[in-house]
Amino acid sequence: MRNTFTEPGGMPAQGPATAPRAADHNMRAMTRIALLDTSVTSQNLGDQIITEAAQGVIDELFPDAFLVKLPTHEFHLWESYRVLNDCDLVFVGGSNLLKSSMIRKNQWKLSILDYFYRKPAILLGCGWHYYEKAPARHASLMLRKILSPHHAHSVRDQYSKSQLDTCPIPNVLNTACVTMWNLTPEHCAAIPTDKADTVVATLTGYHPDPVADGAMIDLLCKQYKNVHFWVQQTEDFEYAQKLAQGRVKFLQPSLKAYTRFLAENHTDYIGSRLHGGMRALQMGRRSLILAIDNRATEISRDTGLPVIERREIEAVGRWITGSAPTAIRLPAAAIEAWKSQFRRPA
Repeated sequence: MRNTFTEPGGMPAQGPATAPRAADHNMRAMTRIALLDTSVTSQNLGDQIITEAAQGVIDELFPDAFLVKLPTHEFHLWESYRVLNDCDLVFVGGSNLLKSSMIRKNQWKLSILDYFYRKPAILLGCGWHYYEKAPARHASLMLRKILSPHHAHSVRDQYSKSQLDTCPIPNVLNTACVTMWNLTPEHCAAIPTDKADTVVATLTGYHPDPVADGAMIDLLCKQYKNVHFWVQQTEDFEYAQKLAQGRVKFLQPSLKAYTRFLAENHTDYIGSRLHGGMRALQMGRRSLILAIDNRATEISRDTGLPVIERREIEAVGRWITGSAPTAIRLPAAAIEAWKSQFRRPA
């Protein structure tokens, strides 16, 4: 029998057991939700930004739900399957978890057991790992098995949607990244358009380009009085140290410290870390993301997210000295369509 609870204001029933219970209209089933969390067992602090946004959406839609989290970056065993199967809904919270081969070098750790035992999940702002060929047959079979056929799925860009369409996975909506859902026109209008004296930068240590990245640091040191650097992943630190040669100040490598810096300083953001830029935009800071792979490029194509290719240093310089407004085109209808499937009728 499903657990029930009384909403605030509900009173215990009075009178004989055979009498109608006055508080029955306040009783409903407790929704149990699992969030497959990309930040667990991850050394990329950007996954914390994604998970925070995904959980915020779940909290909005299911304020009274009982929420449990399980990792995407580790294989599940029997207790995890028991927990998942005991939940009413399972969400996959963003990140670039989808691939054309779902069993080789994938961040979403899946095994043959998932094909037989995993409760189907609902995508929330997920994306494709890199530009790849169409999904292999085994990947299509796995995705059709582990993704819910009864719900609409949310992906972060049109390319990811087109890859799932080939599987085929029905009811896929291009909603942009879940970290962008609060970047409304009103929010973006409040973001400064002119250059600040301070900039916070990021680099991507696992995807280096010393010529372009070095030129970017040189440019920032010429254009800004204060240059700070945030380490989103451990290998970023040594890589940035070599290129910066003592010219930048490193922030404490935590999301809390980065968020506090953005809150307390009038600063621009420039860097190749997509979600470092997303957090800056969330905090109302003028931001430019340098594209190094499909993620920023595809999201920018769909939404107008401020993105320039990493090697286009002259274009970066023009952005710094320019005054272009932040004008993000959110797919509001797709976001609302995805959310509305979980809302109770009035």
